[in-house]
Amino acid sequence: MHRSFTGETLGWKTLDAIWKSDGPNKRPTQVRRALHTEHCRDKDCKRYKVVVWREWPGLSLTSYTLEDGTPVHYEDECYFTLPSGKMLTRCEDE
Repeated sequence: MHRSFTGETLGWKTLDAIWKSDGPNKRPTQVRRALHTEHCRDKDCKRYKVVVWREWPGLSLTSYTLEDGTPVHYEDECYFTLPSGKMLTRCEDE
């Protein structure tokens, strides 16, 4: 007998919020939520918005994308890098 990952079968109510069960043979999918956006600029002053995502509720795992879904790498408190290597700087005035 195979059990699905749900709060009902394991007795944890929080699992229903974290995991979605699509049946006994499917893997649970992650729940992704946008936390906020960071206003950034490149060296040519072109503006970008970086979306900060929370990958799992209750955990501090985050990822970053542009509004169009392009992945962005977090460098440090001031910088992000695009896949092309272009560096983005956070704008403090926005």
